[in-house]
Amino acid sequence: METTKEFVEKLDLKPGQKVLDVGCGIGGGDFYMAENFEVEVVGIDLSINMISFALERAIGLKCSVEFEVADCTTKTYPDNTFDVIYSRDTILHIQDKPALFRSFFKWLKPGGKVLISDYCKCAGTPSPEFAEYIKQRGYDLHDVKAYGQMLRDAGFDEVIAEDRTDQFNQVLLRELNAIEKEKDEFILDFSEEDYNDIVGGWKAKLIRSSSGEQRWGLFTAKKK
Repeated sequence: METTKEFVEKLDLKPGQKVLDVGCGIGGGDFYMAENFEVEVVGIDLSINMISFALERAIGLKCSVEFEVADCTTKTYPDNTFDVIYSRDTILHIQDKPALFRSFFKWLKPGGKVLISDYCKCAGTPSPEFAEYIKQRGYDLHDVKAYGQMLRDAGFDEVIAEDRTDQFNQVLLRELNAIEKEKDEFILDFSEEDYNDIVGGWKAKLIRSSSGEQRWGLFTAKKK
């Protein structure tokens, strides 16, 4: 949540603005933006489960949020629809980023902003282990600088590409400690298998990002 607050602050949201969240998950960031800044948020995600959960959370709330199961690579919106496009750790799944960023550019109003956090890799050739992991997951990873360049190539101005890997590691450690404290409760709600999957996945991420291979980038840019 701390990163959400920090990142949303960069957007300078105004009441009535329209925000698109690509890969919204269960909508945490969307409720935060809509409730605190009176913006209208549209969240899209490929996961039916996540969207169902988000829709349940939205019942009875007074803020403007809507959610839809949709694929951002095939979904279309009219040009100049949104003031902000926001995406957290989702675009790593998308192979044709340049095409997606051109769509983002068209969907944004003049003066609109994009904020993306995403998994990246260090420059150069990845180790065989990391290359295998990327392939197995079907990810498309770039180094932070190259990622920023793709946004520039799509037409964006004022592109800022920051390596935030240290922050990512701190967040992961905090979340690991929190879930390990709640282990018994988590297993009751879900299962031991789910718990081991999540904790194992996070520990592996920590090892990869601590070794410097897996990076985490934060990107902001503007449409003039």
